[in-house]
Amino acid sequence: MTRERRIEANARERTRVHTISAAYETLRQAVPAYASTQKLSKLSVLRVACSYILTLSRMAGEDYSADQSEPSIAECLEAVTSTIQTEGKVKRKKDE
Repeated sequence: MTRERRIEANARERTRVHTISAAYETLRQAVPAYASTQKLSKLSVLRVACSYILTLSRMAGEDYSADQSEPSIAECLEAVTSTIQTEGKVKRKKDE
């Protein structure tokens, strides 16, 4: 690959990474977090988002659970709360 093509490829990759990071930041702002100032990892954001979406879907009367078990709204709320707390604690442990 020529130097010019490598430079162009690197620029495209940087743009791609920035676009993905911006999308994660948008998702991070849309889901509840352990603390308003806490910045969760990308994996934590996905875990919280999945749990949050399941809770919202159950509130709307839909069932998107993996096993189609139709969990109650209370169970979903407990699961999303637990996920938020767990992911928040994982991040705090890394910071210490």
